[in-house]
Amino acid sequence: MQQPEGTNAPAHDGTEGGTHDDARAIRALWAEMARGWAAGDAALFAASFAEDCDFTTVRGDKPPGRTGIVAGHDALFHGPYAGTVLHARVVAVRFLRPDLATVEAESTITAPDGQPLATTHALAVVERTAEGHWLISAFHNMIPAPRPARQYPDSKDSTVDEPTAARPRLRHLAIVARDPEKLAEFYSSVFAMELFHRDPDGSCFLSDGYLSLALIKHQLDGETPVGFNHFGFHIEDTAATTEALVAAGTPKPAERFTNRPFAEYRAMDPEGNWFDLSEHGFGGPRPPSDSTGA
Repeated sequence: MQQPEGTNAPAHDGTEGGTHDDARAIRALWAEMARGWAAGDAALFAASFAEDCDFTTVRGDKPPGRTGIVAGHDALFHGPYAGTVLHARVVAVRFLRPDLATVEAESTITAPDGQPLATTHALAVVERTAEGHWLISAFHNMIPAPRPARQYPDSKDSTVDEPTAARPRLRHLAIVARDPEKLAEFYSSVFAMELFHRDPDGSCFLSDGYLSLALIKHQLDGETPVGFNHFGFHIEDTAATTEALVAAGTPKPAERFTNRPFAEYRAMDPEGNWFDLSEHGFGGPRPPSDSTGA
């Protein structure tokens, strides 16, 4: 991991109960995580966490302690994030007691070619053990709130009713593309869409502030045709939506085990068209008036 200048500096505030050495030891936990990530060593990555650490992923999953953290990251290092690098930065350390502190950190995962894949923010609680070692006892990872989308004049002639808070909202479209990167440049330059995520396979994700557009990498040996692939709804309640779909005679939505904090379920309409369901939204910039991430 490449630490920025000042990473080992004293904590920004609340340092009455901690020393400079304590602050450096705490920041070193994130350096050790980055070394473990770069080596694809899940055990080394998880060594910064307490055995019973309360860990929450960006999807809201809660692996059981250090053992669960090892298992989850081992799957990542041998799967979609193989060969990637974690760049972490400790933003602030605040001591609550001499043996207890909160930590604000930011991380970016980059592909082997240096392209950024994902950025997360985390709030952690660290404690000093009886042996004098600092470990992370609680860790909550999250996707940072993006900058507000550009404002456009309201159309006084619009006859479209604004959706109510509980109504499912169409917020995602997916296209299978031969060259996602080139196509992303097209939509960014012509329509000012923002590229906010890349998958290790080269797929790109853009947003106009309201709708996310996935440009899925076409696999030459696969059967998925180039062109429109699926769409997605941001929903309030997965259980209620599942009940409505089953009542309408369609199959029960299937859970999708991905490493993105959206598109948790895949469903199908009566004519066989696939669509995603997500309680977390689909990432990217959000309308400034919509704090729910719709």
